[in-house]
Amino acid sequence: MSFHLSNEIYKKKVYFNGQIITMNDEQPVVEAVGTKGEKIVAMGRLEDVRKSLVENYELIDLNEKTMLPGFIDCHLHPILFMFYHINPDLSNAMSIEEVKSIMKEASKNKKRNELLMGLNLKEENFENPVLPTRWDLDDACPDNPVFLVRYDGHIGVANSKALELAGIDKNTEVPEGGEIRRDNKGELTGIVSEQALAFIFSKISIPGKDEMSPVADKVFKRYAEEGITSLQATIYSDEGGEFGEYGAIELSLLKSIQDRVLQNLYILIFTKRSKKLKRLKKPPLDGGKKDSKFKVGGVKLFLDGTFGAKTACMHENFSDSDGSGFCVVDEEELYQQMKGVHELGLQIGLHVIGDKGNRIAVDLFNRLLKESPRDDHRHRLEHASMLTDDVIKDMKKLGLIASCQPPFINSEYTWLEKRLGKERCKYTYPMKSLVDAGVVIASGSDCPVEDPSVILGLHALVTRNDFVPEQCITMKDALKTYTIDAAYAAFEENVKGSIEIGKLADLIILNKNPLEVPKEKIKEIQVLQTIIRGKTVYKKEN
Repeated sequence: MSFHLSNEIYKKKVYFNGQIITMNDEQPVVEAVGTKGEKIVAMGRLEDVRKSLVENYELIDLNEKTMLPGFIDCHLHPILFMFYHINPDLSNAMSIEEVKSIMKEASKNKKRNELLMGLNLKEENFENPVLPTRWDLDDACPDNPVFLVRYDGHIGVANSKALELAGIDKNTEVPEGGEIRRDNKGELTGIVSEQALAFIFSKISIPGKDEMSPVADKVFKRYAEEGITSLQATIYSDEGGEFGEYGAIELSLLKSIQDRVLQNLYILIFTKRSKKLKRLKKPPLDGGKKDSKFKVGGVKLFLDGTFGAKTACMHENFSDSDGSGFCVVDEEELYQQMKGVHELGLQIGLHVIGDKGNRIAVDLFNRLLKESPRDDHRHRLEHASMLTDDVIKDMKKLGLIASCQPPFINSEYTWLEKRLGKERCKYTYPMKSLVDAGVVIASGSDCPVEDPSVILGLHALVTRNDFVPEQCITMKDALKTYTIDAAYAAFEENVKGSIEIGKLADLIILNKNPLEVPKEKIKEIQVLQTIIRGKTVYKKEN
């Protein structure tokens, strides 16, 4: 494969001889597309497109391949993804012993007493799916503080040295919305979750620009390989949320590597101080125009945790434990945060997963919009994992967007029934119910929680790996969630998300037509070329 970056000269181009799917219902398929600089300037019959561009254009033969508008990932964490590239990856470990072996090997490159992190832990894949404890990590790495982070970012495991480094002992007060777990003898197990993660994240040594720049190149090129032309990213501007004090450096890191970003970037800022957004919503983070490459759209807030960490807020206990999760913030405090963002005229993206959590979230939005009515707010439920019929009905009435992560189905379908029970699975990731109700769905990966592959996301939406198959949706509806509807979720449907004259020339070329591929062959679809603002940034080698 090869990457073609800023040296490519802008010029007029005509793409033809392929299946060009526009995602525009008024003109769903065209024979040719013409681009000039960053924009689409012509489309329709090849002869007409050529006449429109007059002369001095390049003819590009699609060789019967398929062209689509570029994919949009509605929810990911690019700075955190970079961080994952410089720490041990535990995603393929299939047992506690394998985890210990990986961390023991990694410790050889660390100084004595230097903090060592392991990321992307997936204990659900173990034959015995239990988390390691501090004693396991003490055994593997007796000379270093060690901290493992589960793949969802909502739970971690510290060894004894890491607990000591973080100042956690038997007398430590558990923060509201967090957990510091103990065994049946009252001993600290090293397992912490949600707000308690901040104790250890605050001790992380942050890499500098020199270390992060080449990693940034890898990350944004990886997104390009997946056909992703726009990112809707959560960026932390102050401490709090899942990552504690670590969050305070994300914004400065983004600014330091902003020139390496290939994609368009729409940012939801995590901050408890909504007025701070006035200062942030200007260059370089926001270009100030509808078609600016960088934009600040609103605020990311949190209501609950995750299924994997058993911290999602549920009406009833999880089927495999005594707990029912919890809200990570006081409801009234959350409401006041929401109100502050709303009254600034900005968008709210509220993290919520459990069935009770989603009911609370929708009720809070209902209260907000009654007290402060606002047309076209496009507030979002981030993840919106468990939605009962009453919640979906209210989402439609209130104009709330479901910002969902289909790859969750790929990684969770083997254990969700054990965790939730058969009845609750019926309304978990209920995509068909959302489509039928007319709720706008935008799809994303939550990368690095999940693989950023859009093709795998489409596979999840169309097949669901046979998990509650009645909630499968069509490929056309699935593509909408990664294109025009994802653009709508960022107020950008007039700028991108479909192939139309005047929109950005964000385009991808696939080896197969997704609308014609059998379900069992979806994973065989490959991205051959990715074009962002008229420039080819990725082209697969033959």
